[in-house]
Amino acid sequence: MSRFERQLPIFGEEGQMRIMGAKVGIAGCGGLGVNVITDLAEAGVCRYVLCDHDIPDVTNLNRQFIYYAGDMRPKSVISAEWILALNPAADVEAISEPVTAENLDMFAGCDVIIDCLDSFEARMALDEHSRKLGVPLVHAGISGLNGQLYVSVPGRTPSLRDVLGTAKDPEGPVPAVGAAVAAVAGMQAMEALRVISGLGSACEGVLVTLDLQTMTMERMEFEAD
Repeated sequence: MSRFERQLPIFGEEGQMRIMGAKVGIAGCGGLGVNVITDLAEAGVCRYVLCDHDIPDVTNLNRQFIYYAGDMRPKSVISAEWILALNPAADVEAISEPVTAENLDMFAGCDVIIDCLDSFEARMALDEHSRKLGVPLVHAGISGLNGQLYVSVPGRTPSLRDVLGTAKDPEGPVPAVGAAVAAVAGMQAMEALRVISGLGSACEGVLVTLDLQTMTMERMEFEAD
């Protein structure tokens, strides 16, 4: 426990044991994903299911710091290697497929699922399946200097689709800077740790929107499911 001495006052020993015993599903190993993976591995999470079929692109490198140009392996495989470098005792399953409604049983048995995707429909499919599995979903999204977070808990909160409604993916590349992505991802990772440790999420049933241009935050609470 000495490695986690500085966070024990936050989670307690029981909460830390829950963190170390949790199985976490991460959909998307892009800008949000690589930061979340790093934060969770450093906090003591040992078991992962990672899903991402993309190969690193040079335009990713301003914010996806675990990749390098010319590596032709899928991001899920590289991310698994990164986790094992941080914690050689970790148990990591890397799935190099796109997230679709047909393959989401990969996250069965997870204690929490983390949405680091960049496709609206893939997110909705993930949200729907998390509810079928009865597993909390920690969502985050970012575009430029604007971000959002929401934690969906089956049986206790409205679904992510209920909260976000319908939308279309933006046309063309989404603006992104590493510092802003890391800020939102850090909050997302913290909410996941709060869920699995038993501390309780501040975003459960609450859509939090962040404006990093003005450094302001708004909270919109939704009625219990």
